[in-house]
Amino acid sequence: MTLAEKKAGLSLLTGICIFAYLTANMIDGWSIPDQETRHLWRTWLFVLGLGTLSEAAIGVWANIMRKRGAFEDERDEQIIARADRLGLLVGFCAINVLIWQILWQSTLPAPVPLTLNIQHLPTLFFILMSVLFLCHGVKQVMILVLGRLS
Repeated sequence: MTLAEKKAGLSLLTGICIFAYLTANMIDGWSIPDQETRHLWRTWLFVLGLGTLSEAAIGVWANIMRKRGAFEDERDEQIIARADRLGLLVGFCAINVLIWQILWQSTLPAPVPLTLNIQHLPTLFFILMSVLFLCHGVKQVMILVLGRLS
């Protein structure tokens, strides 16, 4: 396994753990209950802090590994760039689905079952954070997959 793949695996693992925390903090059963804005701020700052610390720790670990002789070559850089583009494409599609959902809900005369209540702030917060984690997860998985395929 290359250093880039190891970094991607660690980043994916920490991302899943942080998303599990976010989900446990936001969802009650199968719904997202009303929550104070102060709780959303705390949750966002904690998730942001955890993500920043985990990526910084992975970066420090990668630097130590580079000093010990591990390296990333052009192939790794190309794989990371391709995975970046795929992650952005998934995010672009997810945001457009959310826009479609909002427009669709606003044009229908009556509420339709199985729609998201985007006007509910905790729901909107959780969906947008989920899109961010989805983009990050797709990028890391694609680094692992493309690294193994090439």
